Amino acid sequence: MIRFLFLFFDAVAFLSIVVGLSAAPPTAAGPQLYFEEETMRYLTLTKADGGTTRVVVRFAWDPGSMATWEGFGTRQGKLLSFARLAGEGEDRGTFFHAEISESRVVVDYKPGQKQPQDAGINGTYRRVSETKAGQLAKKEFQAANERLIASLKAATKTWAPEDRAALSRWREEWPMLRQRWVDLGVNQANQTSVGTPKIAAAKPAEPTAEVWLAMAQATARGSAFVESLPDPKTGQGWDGEYDDLGGGHVSLRQGKDGRLRATLSSTREPGVEASLLESTVPAIQVKTGKGGEMTAEFTYSDQDAVVKHPPVRVWLMKIGRYLRVETEAARPYAGNGWFDGIYRGAPVPPEG
Repeated sequence: MIRFLFLFFDAVAFLSIVVGLSAAPPTAAGPQLYFEEETMRYLTLTKADGGTTRVVVRFAWDPGSMATWEGFGTRQGKLLSFARLAGEGEDRGTFFHAEISESRVVVDYKPGQKQPQDAGINGTYRRVSETKAGQLAKKEFQAANERLIASLKAATKTWAPEDRAALSRWREEWPMLRQRWVDLGVNQANQTSVGTPKIAAAKPAEPTAEVWLAMAQATARGSAFVESLPDPKTGQGWDGEYDDLGGGHVSLRQGKDGRLRATLSSTREPGVEASLLESTVPAIQVKTGKGGEMTAEFTYSDQDAVVKHPPVRVWLMKIGRYLRVETEAARPYAGNGWFDGIYRGAPVPPEG
């Protein structure tokens, strides 16, 4: 069972280094980071297999933003010609070129094109040292964290009275939830930046750039969740579609016989197939307490699995228009993700 922790917001900050997903595995040379201060844009260049260079621009005007533009191209000396990353057979659109030096990168349209389209990436980016990257990181995380604090304060007034118990639960579980996102983000960053996971120090004196990035982006997700209220048409019963702050989804339908059909989905990493748990909860295990508390529980095991795992136990609790999910022994079925958390409700979509 989950032990709840009280929420203590750190006065720490965060980095917006971009080391996201790549179309081709990068080499051990590692990424080069540049920053354009006026518009808060980060540019990362990574050497990739086949002699290509991957270009990622992250737009960080909103602290913890995950908005990026991604492209790749070929480099000759100090000049890189590139265009956006596109699927097979898709038009890559406008081509850009970058003049690269040790201290800066200047991005502009590649000459000779008719009506090039602005992707919001043109400009002059200055090289960022590891120390400077850490300083920028702290400022960005602090801003994201301050926004979350303000969002939680406002939510005590904007959330409906019947939903506020869910808000209290969310606050209690937030430190553990954020750590899950940090672990996931750091794992992705380590594997995409150097090709193999890094071995972290047991107790680093200062969090790494990747950790600050993951913390800031998790915090931004948290703010968005707290600020987005349920659809007013969401019912107080079980039926509905429920979403957490990123990649978690639950679909519930209760039949006339009282049985509850539940589908839990976890898709935390882009491009990775969703992890699913599906079950029908017997009516006897779908309960309403004397105080109106609605709970349900069930166990799940994959009978066709080659490797057998202990059954997963799942507890559901309806809190106003929100749903709380708690699991035990679910890791083998959740991949790198998880099912636990608070989910915001939405009504059952109309048929057809």
